[in-house]
Amino acid sequence: MSTDVEVWDGELVDPAGVPVPAVPDRPLGLDVSGFTRDTVLVAGRPLPAPFVAPQYTAADYVVSERTARLLEEARPANTSRNRDNQRNLFQLWCEQQGRVALPCTTATLFEYVGDLIHRKLDPDTITAYKSAVVTWQEETTPGNTRPGTRQATAILAAYRTKWNRTHTDKQSPAIREIDLEEMVAICDERGRPADLRDAAICCLGFHLLSRRIELAQLIVTHVTLHRDGIDVRLVDRKTHKDGSVFEAWIPARDDAPHICPVRRVRAWLEYGRIIRQPEDQALFRALNRAGRLGVRLTPQTRPTHPDGTPKTDQELTAEDWTELSFLSGESINKYVKALAKKAFARVAHLTETQRAELGYNALLNARTAGSVTAHGLRAGGATELYESKVPEDTIAELGDWAKGSHAMKRYFRKIKVAGENAWAVARQARQAATSADPSADVL
Repeated sequence: MSTDVEVWDGELVDPAGVPVPAVPDRPLGLDVSGFTRDTVLVAGRPLPAPFVAPQYTAADYVVSERTARLLEEARPANTSRNRDNQRNLFQLWCEQQGRVALPCTTATLFEYVGDLIHRKLDPDTITAYKSAVVTWQEETTPGNTRPGTRQATAILAAYRTKWNRTHTDKQSPAIREIDLEEMVAICDERGRPADLRDAAICCLGFHLLSRRIELAQLIVTHVTLHRDGIDVRLVDRKTHKDGSVFEAWIPARDDAPHICPVRRVRAWLEYGRIIRQPEDQALFRALNRAGRLGVRLTPQTRPTHPDGTPKTDQELTAEDWTELSFLSGESINKYVKALAKKAFARVAHLTETQRAELGYNALLNARTAGSVTAHGLRAGGATELYESKVPEDTIAELGDWAKGSHAMKRYFRKIKVAGENAWAVARQARQAATSADPSADVL
């Protein structure tokens, strides 16, 4: 049978046999030169009035100083620092390479990404640096100055695959309740004012499932203590870009008073009243050796005017002092890491098998204790809730994860829960069969 297609002259007809009129490429006599692909005309209706571009003046492009400050304040301080650092690194690299940084060419972006890969930076860091450069081009120079990114993304994807073959994702061991008890026991043994703060940080962070920066940016008035719990207002949450406030209620732990967040935060606030801790400033403060409020006003942290000049002491506002009172996220991390290392010394006399049988996780051995970070509080609290059969959506809401978050599920990957792990199901089936018929041979 021949597969050749024969073409015949003909005309289109509808099912009734009536010829279908041909549709012209465009209405006759209509000038389409001023239209774009987004132009929509309705048949039978008058044409819209042609758009006439207005004549802009300088007034249409200028914002006031107070509005400029609002724009700058809209971006978190740590985000601004990271952004500026990433852009400065790119500018310095371009100067060294004899390339134009702004606006850069697509080839320059490719070469920059390639250089970062050859320096063996991790893929997430390179992705952040690439995004910072592209965003900078779009924000700073007018017109279509965005360099091409498709090939750079492909290069990064291939590099990520190679990276993952030889690198394990570093994740803080989850701090379980038994680990937390050992860590706050260190605070009780030493009894310093800073230990009151560190115990409160650990217990609140564990039960709040909070990020370290969220703990650092809490203000005294953000927490309200009650007899049976603590009410916490979280203003700066990662996924709440609209500035909304998340209200969290953490009940008192009568079943575990040693790690009760209400008891620990109350103890810290009582000490705060002794040292006259301002209520409109940070909840967790740096302390000097005498146990008094530390001052973080240094040349590096001193607030500046919009033009970049540093403010004098007399020019500092109440908002400036509040900002200066905050600990950094890295400081929170340092406190937690130090406690974990010292807590391991308390259980080092046990064998690792004994520690495993008792339920230690972050303090299972010296290696896990040495890799603990403040994120382990978030992971450990979420894990405890999950093992207690708390619904995932409830955990996600408390911990500020999206529903079904892959990042959240990673915390649960080692938990053997019936119905979710095939080997756990098989083990339970064997145990059930043995219980029903002890004489049965069950392999």
